[in-house]
Amino acid sequence: MGLDFKIKDFAYPGAILKLKREFERHQWLSQEILQEYQLKRLQIIIAHAYQNVPYYQTLFHKNGLVPGDIKTIKDLEKIPCLTKDLLRINYSSLIARNVKQYDPMELATSGTTGGQVKFLVDRVSNVLEFVYYWRSWGWAGYRLGDKFAELSAQVFTPYETRGKEFYRYQPLIRRLLLNSLQIAHRNADVYVNIFRKFKPLFLKGLPSNLYMLALVLNERKGHGICLRAVFSQGETLLRHQRELIERVFSCKVFDAYGHMERTVAISQCSEGNYHVHQDYGVTEFEPFSTNSGTGADEVLTEIVSTSLYNFSMPLIRYRTGDLAKIHLKPVACLCKRSFPIVASLEGRIADVVITPDQRAITALYVALDRTPGILLGQIVQDQIDQLVVRVACDAGDRLVVDLALIRNIKEFVGNKMKIEIIHESVEKIRGENFRKFKSVVSQVSSEKIFGSSIIIW
Repeated sequence: MGLDFKIKDFAYPGAILKLKREFERHQWLSQEILQEYQLKRLQIIIAHAYQNVPYYQTLFHKNGLVPGDIKTIKDLEKIPCLTKDLLRINYSSLIARNVKQYDPMELATSGTTGGQVKFLVDRVSNVLEFVYYWRSWGWAGYRLGDKFAELSAQVFTPYETRGKEFYRYQPLIRRLLLNSLQIAHRNADVYVNIFRKFKPLFLKGLPSNLYMLALVLNERKGHGICLRAVFSQGETLLRHQRELIERVFSCKVFDAYGHMERTVAISQCSEGNYHVHQDYGVTEFEPFSTNSGTGADEVLTEIVSTSLYNFSMPLIRYRTGDLAKIHLKPVACLCKRSFPIVASLEGRIADVVITPDQRAITALYVALDRTPGILLGQIVQDQIDQLVVRVACDAGDRLVVDLALIRNIKEFVGNKMKIEIIHESVEKIRGENFRKFKSVVSQVSSEKIFGSSIIIW
């Protein structure tokens, strides 16, 4: 899930404002009314999928189902789950026959959970995503048009050319893009001066990026950067990360969970509780087999979610592969919103790669995504100047894949990093505990480098 809207996404002001008014009202409604809204949207999506999506037509017939069988939210359990592997295999048959009328666009996941997945989103789901951000950021005091900064790596690669930039400012949407590839102690004053020049009110980024920037700025006492809120998403936010980020930027961190497939959204309110946005999608929490270490009042679950707005490629009962702990009994929040509360979000911890020139790279998995011919890959940093890359390739030329992969990795880490590529099977790379698979694993302590008092220039 990402806030990366283009000008054309604002071309539906009527739809945006209408949904915004509805969403502002929904958060205060009773559970009964919210579930009625969910069911109404769900039945529309189910009927559309049955009529227009070949995959679901076949699935429903095979299981003796018709749309009328989905009379309640619980009736969703009658429909078999959609996995990421099934999405890859059945990509074409999951596209609605009338897809063109919804202005579809293809997106792809980052691949952090073990392999890239492609899918379609459309105009209706773009409106949904925009309104969701508008509302959830509003919980932290954001108003549309407020200036915000965002830590990014992708727009600044390759490192040897564009990676030398520190920022780009987009005046139309008042977004300041900050280059996360340049996070290093020697660049602390540069970042401080950028913040002072543009004066953003909010900051968004991956927890690992935010944490590394906070470590660097923590060395510059009296930097004067004071924000209204920091928004983190895309990885699990660890307690020590939150504490440092909040201390350095003198504000609260509002963490959120979601994904680009746009079936589920969970975000924190000002009280610190994680709320499930019920009007965004239908979210099921399926008990996970390994509940060891969970408190008596909580249970570890896998998030299974259903789109309520994406008509170009509706995803029904989609296994996210992500874990959350939920309360066994409903918990009320002091913010008075009626959305259910999740106890905690688990998983999605991305390791940080430290380059030989002391930069912190937190999105190196993108290099795997950009390399054609890779079925699955894992990057392991065993030394400060060395990466071991385990890859499983398709039937293409391995040498071509290797050269492209090395080039793509060096766009992030520079030319001083040694890279060894090892070809293995998908099964061997993923391992038995595939739910805990990480595409980037570091054995070099970032805290040891960035948390020290040594000044690195």
